[in-house]
Amino acid sequence: MDNKVLLVYNTCGIRGDNTEHYIKCINTFLEQDFEGCRVVLSSCRNSTDCIRQLVQTFGKKISYCLTPELHTVNITFNKACQETVKHYGDFESYMYVDSGCWFEDKDIIQKAYDCLKSGPNGIVAVQVDTDEALNILDPKFKHSTDEMQIVGEDYVIPIGKSINQHVHLFSNEIFQNCKQKIEPDVFAAHCSESVFNYIAAASSQRWVIMADRQVRHHVSIDGASSGFSHSSTVHRNAWNNLLYNRDAREFINDKEAYRVGVGYEECNNIMPHNPSAYDESGFAKYPEKLLENVNKYFFLNDSELPYDGIQCKFLP
Repeated sequence: MDNKVLLVYNTCGIRGDNTEHYIKCINTFLEQDFEGCRVVLSSCRNSTDCIRQLVQTFGKKISYCLTPELHTVNITFNKACQETVKHYGDFESYMYVDSGCWFEDKDIIQKAYDCLKSGPNGIVAVQVDTDEALNILDPKFKHSTDEMQIVGEDYVIPIGKSINQHVHLFSNEIFQNCKQKIEPDVFAAHCSESVFNYIAAASSQRWVIMADRQVRHHVSIDGASSGFSHSSTVHRNAWNNLLYNRDAREFINDKEAYRVGVGYEECNNIMPHNPSAYDESGFAKYPEKLLENVNKYFFLNDSELPYDGIQCKFLP
């Protein structure tokens, strides 16, 4: 099997047992008409009974990355990608799937993969029916609706804009350039999506919304950012809620980071990006310098969190 797509289904058992829902969702992934996809369950603190039932149901049809420690979903997703790559080699792309999501159309993965390959695209968002937040892009869109909002042509998300992440496909270029990580792991809860465009731009790629397909989403079925506060107890806000005593003001006040194109949480006017750091097509003029700052400020370093030290059990 060609390693085209690694689909990582992210679950967390802190707030209860959703095993039957997980089974429903995973079945829709396995029913996709697409060759070259491997499905991995990335489980954080799901119960022994839950894991036993999933293994009994799916066996070797999927792989399992089981994390008993409490980590953010960004960290457990990155860890699942790393462990799977150790066993099977690199993939062309990596799909993040929220535990609340399932696919009704059988060509979701094919369409997302084709979209990623259709241009200089590094991140492909698949439309969902709830908590999508497309209204941030344009008032003509709705925050949640079961009506397809992007039709006909894929929508390029402008630099400085963002939407919520529920089903996203990421390029291998991003995985490699960000030192075998994809999700920015400095964030304790919110704000990750606000830097997606800069992660893509640092690899000279774009963030796009795929047209003509939508998936179903049960909002916060495992709890939003389970186990972590949505607001910093030190700074008393959501935008400076970083792990390992990081302080967002370090990059907000970094003139070089601003010069090369870094922005952050622009929907709340926290750190607007420098428009002159991008060409008329929205590509970074200084991608190498932008990548340096993206890796420095949005990803934890090995002294803070060595991923090899994260406890997990991988069942291929």
